[in-house]
Amino acid sequence: MKKGLIIAAGIGLLFSACSKDYLELSPTSSLSKSNIDKISKYSPHLGEATLNGLYAYNVKAGSGGTTGHDDFGQKGYDIYTDMLTGDMNANQLKYGWYGNINNFNGTSNFTSTENYKGWRFYYYMIRGTNNIISGFSNPSTLTTAQKKVLAEAKSFRAYMYYNLVTMYTLGYEANQKILPIYTAPVAHNTPAKKTQEVFELMIKDLTESLKLYEEIGNVNRGGNINYFVTKGFLSYVYAAKGTNDALVEAAKLTESIINEGGYQLASKDVLLGGFNKTMRNPNWMWSAQLTMENRLNLISWYGQMDVFTYGYPSSGDTKGLSKELYDKIPTNDIRKKQFVVGIVTDDTGAKYDFGSYAIIPVNKFYPASGKVVDGVRFVESDYVFMRIEEMYLLNAEVNARSGNEAAAKSTLMKLMEIRRPDVSYINGLSGKGLLDEIVLQTRIELWGEGKAYAAIKRNKGTYEYGSNHLSYPGSTFPFDDPRLTFKVPQSELLNNTVYYE
Repeated sequence: MKKGLIIAAGIGLLFSACSKDYLELSPTSSLSKSNIDKISKYSPHLGEATLNGLYAYNVKAGSGGTTGHDDFGQKGYDIYTDMLTGDMNANQLKYGWYGNINNFNGTSNFTSTENYKGWRFYYYMIRGTNNIISGFSNPSTLTTAQKKVLAEAKSFRAYMYYNLVTMYTLGYEANQKILPIYTAPVAHNTPAKKTQEVFELMIKDLTESLKLYEEIGNVNRGGNINYFVTKGFLSYVYAAKGTNDALVEAAKLTESIINEGGYQLASKDVLLGGFNKTMRNPNWMWSAQLTMENRLNLISWYGQMDVFTYGYPSSGDTKGLSKELYDKIPTNDIRKKQFVVGIVTDDTGAKYDFGSYAIIPVNKFYPASGKVVDGVRFVESDYVFMRIEEMYLLNAEVNARSGNEAAAKSTLMKLMEIRRPDVSYINGLSGKGLLDEIVLQTRIELWGEGKAYAAIKRNKGTYEYGSNHLSYPGSTFPFDDPRLTFKVPQSELLNNTVYYE
């Protein structure tokens, strides 16, 4: 009961900062110190209350500052980036959501809400973490519980900056100035900083977070951000930086997670088990366990992706796999069964025809309650944000990029031998062929989970659009095509008068 009150207080404070129309808000407007002080009236656990509020906001409808039905926290931006890769298609646009991502109008126009939402969301979350961190300015006086909260907050802040780097920059262009940096809950705006400075902050935050976890002896697993999730974040940051020393560090970190984290690779049953409950997925590293209290329904990841939830897919606006990517999955690969082409048969025996161009993930993602089209009204299935398979694929990638091909092949084979009967072909790969295979497996394995966009971008690859894409069938785009990177929104440039200094 006490914990519930703490969460409620944190959520209430986070949401009270959103009273103005979203177009009038500075993207960095969020929790003020005076507002944070008010939480202490309800709970002495100020930092924990704010942190719990941030976790709730990470999955909340409208957390990007709009009423759009594509605005529901991190999982909404996962859909955005998956669509930009071309691996995920909007098979129909009857209701219009994702149309501006599908045709690039949303990313090309700096006045669009598509550009605004992510920017506003991530800086809003950063402001929340800054309030926690500034409240714990003297670590030597903190309790063990407070140090854990501080460790989570530093890790959370770095993760938010990482997503900004992924979506709004071309990658590690050290001198490019795109993102302002905020490390305290200040009321004034700051100029855009060099990308190198953003990376330095992320690495500092994550390194300090790991030291805090180690200092208090909390190097355990858990549903929220924890020691191993933080190592995962740092691995992604180093992989995005891409220098040889950074790749070596990423290899060490991912190897540590694999060997010490205690996470199991998904079995064949888990791969077809719906990805819907934390307790059923021992491979999950970080997730959000959703209940009726989260009040998620139509405006949610399930409402936009799942034909068995009341939402847009069951009405025809399905999201599906690129035909050419589907064709690259061998028939003896268990992941082929995660998708069906066109016709969906639910648990009642009813058949629904969504068209031959729709390759739908009905056996990868479905509600914990079962497969009945439109059968779920309120979302009680969980969200996954990180799983151990990512670390295997990232370990293989960074080893291949740094020239340690034997290690890359070994790690990739451990993952793949569960998915298909013969993985000996990997032994014959080398150089670009090996790296291309790792990226391909990343695109297949993590389809619908928001990871492929960053993988292709950090490897300076090509986005391949399938023949069943609505706007650009059969097209390819280099990673640095400006239409495939989000723009700094107009609201930032209007409100932040020192942005260009």
